[in-house]
Amino acid sequence: MPQVVAWITEITVGDALSDWSQVPMYNVDIDTGGTMTDGLVSGSDRVVSLKVETTPHDMTVAFMNILEAARAAFEYSDLRSLLQDVEVIRWSSTITSNVLAQRTGPKLGLLVSAGHEKDLYNEEAAATVVGSLISAEDISGIADNASESEVRKAIKALLDKGIRRINVSLGNAFPDNSAELELIDMISSDYPDHFLGSIPALGGSEVVLRPDASTRTIASLINAYVHPSLANTLYRAEEQVRDEHGWTGNVLIGHINGGVARIGKTKAFDTIESGPLFGTHACAQAAAKYGDEKVIAIDVGGTTAKASAVRNGSVVLEEAGDFFGIPLQLDLPMLRSIALGGGSVAAVADGKVTLGPESMGAAPGPACYGLGGRKATITDAFVVAGFVSPTAFLGGKRVLSVEKARAALDKHVGNQLGLDSEQAAKAVVEAAWDAVAQLARETAEEAGWDPAETTIYAYGGNGPLFVTAVAERLGATTARFFRYGSVYSAFGSALSDVVHVYESALVDDIAHENVFDQLAVEAQRDLRGEGFDADKATLTWELRSGCGSVRGVAERPGALAADLGDVATLVKLSASFPLPRLEQPAMQGKPLAAEHPTRESVYGRNGRLTAYSGDEAVAVEIPGPLLVDGGSYTWLVTGGWNLACDRHGDALLTRKAV
Repeated sequence: MPQVVAWITEITVGDALSDWSQVPMYNVDIDTGGTMTDGLVSGSDRVVSLKVETTPHDMTVAFMNILEAARAAFEYSDLRSLLQDVEVIRWSSTITSNVLAQRTGPKLGLLVSAGHEKDLYNEEAAATVVGSLISAEDISGIADNASESEVRKAIKALLDKGIRRINVSLGNAFPDNSAELELIDMISSDYPDHFLGSIPALGGSEVVLRPDASTRTIASLINAYVHPSLANTLYRAEEQVRDEHGWTGNVLIGHINGGVARIGKTKAFDTIESGPLFGTHACAQAAAKYGDEKVIAIDVGGTTAKASAVRNGSVVLEEAGDFFGIPLQLDLPMLRSIALGGGSVAAVADGKVTLGPESMGAAPGPACYGLGGRKATITDAFVVAGFVSPTAFLGGKRVLSVEKARAALDKHVGNQLGLDSEQAAKAVVEAAWDAVAQLARETAEEAGWDPAETTIYAYGGNGPLFVTAVAERLGATTARFFRYGSVYSAFGSALSDVVHVYESALVDDIAHENVFDQLAVEAQRDLRGEGFDADKATLTWELRSGCGSVRGVAERPGALAADLGDVATLVKLSASFPLPRLEQPAMQGKPLAAEHPTRESVYGRNGRLTAYSGDEAVAVEIPGPLLVDGGSYTWLVTGGWNLACDRHGDALLTRKAV
């Protein structure tokens, strides 16, 4: 096997795992982002964070590289030996998000109710997918009284155009989707999967069961569009760990609801933005722990910056959200993003600094990497501004070139604006801070909050270099860093449980209790089939009205049915089974040194920023401006802020209101 370039950090040693800290088994949590793939491996009284470069041509390469890095970190002779001691592998990613963003899915066909071929039941929503996810000529209408021969003719006409997947979404498929499922059965029977000409078919009601026909249609198109890339990647990864390395478990896949499920119980639609949202779910648990009522969480990586919201320890949902500009009448986590990260290219247009959307990614990367990248990036500005140590980047595994960073900034920014290297870096840094502050502001306002009354959480590879500057721009006076922040989405994964979701329409002629019993039996059967003890599962029920708004949530459906049965049209069951999870341990810090290294920076006191080690920043309070270098992470505290670290290594940042 070729040598894997990985950045490995031993975060802590101690009693780290709840209920199983004495069992020599490991959890492996992997999060694949646009630039880096993060891992968090916990077990046998150790917690180790890992980073490898993402491999866009084949995400399974980075997945396997994380496992290989874990093997090396835990000193196993081979991967098979490590996997024999692995209890759980959980994987979240941006695979589906990338397909949607880049519009690289397969050629789709769609059957809808006659008369809705152009509007897909909602003209505004149709405009976001027709021409991008599906061509207008690949949509056919089916009359309610169409004969089988007419339907087959319409299907064949689509296939003759080279369609590779067919969606069926009828306007009357709620609450009764039997007619839609009959069409699915017809396609599956005429083009069975054991023939080369087989055509996968999917009903809109099989992806999301909602009264709104437009949402069912759009969601099914998204699912079909991203399914092939996701399925190929996930099954290939699972086959590698099983067939080549003898692992006997399932790779559990991250869902946007904060849970995980095996590949066979995962719809592609459920995984969109699962990686970033695991970070949000981790923030929700932190907010509950620390009592922060209104939280704006910012995640800045190498390619994108994202902002989400947490209210009273719960992820804020929107009754009507969107994925990459595609509107959906679904409860979705509030998540906003912009194309800005460490690799974003910095340039000048009309006398002002511009950032992105072009990104240098991991290869060739920023100019300071010395791998052939010559364009200036935000990371180059951070290096010249003194935020990032050239010799301690990612634990010292890669030495950065300050000279190449300066040269790129001079050429692409400084010369156009008449600035020296340091001032050019500052101009780029300030532009980046402004952009992420605007993103955070819009997210807070969307949640109905005054941005100044929020607490700003920061994570991701670059998030901690933004937090105090963003908070100050919003007028906020509190913020937080996290010891696991550089791999916070993987950390969120390490807190997740198996979650299966079941939905059913409620109709007048079927007793609600019968529907509840049927869903509960199905959930328990599925859990037992996967080797879980169904008696240890938690069942959570939701009843929804015809408009789709949540009317009630409880662990027993009887009381809800008694109160809401007359208006409810949909029941949703979430069955969760607890997995081993990481409990953040107390850390053993070390006393503050008498002297600390400093780095030249326009943001420092007297032009110098003092740098503290991560081991020192435990259970102490230090005034900014300063840096904390923790090996795999760097925290920046700008002037006017105080850093107070707790015994777990997380930090509260405060400043006086102006």
